[in-house]
Amino acid sequence: MIVKALEKEWDVKDCTRQERRDLHFLNYAIWISGEHDVGAYKTLLDETERISGLKDDDFDGISMTDTDVLLQAIFLDYQKVSKKKAGG
Repeated sequence: MIVKALEKEWDVKDCTRQERRDLHFLNYAIWISGEHDVGAYKTLLDETERISGLKDDDFDGISMTDTDVLLQAIFLDYQKVSKKKAGG
């Protein structure tokens, strides 16, 4: 799966339906208290990184801020609805 971020195309592993569901609930946990939970957000990005298959050397030369931007882009692509029709 190709994700476009940071003016580059990144080849990441696609996620399963269950992984997508797990990420969805991690995202929900960020806001459950009514405030932004930074620890829950880090957990979400860490899990996104694990699923993506990216390795440490893929992040060489990238700032921590850009690392978060990349992982957020991957997460958002993972959450897109499949083009396959529901129930099909």
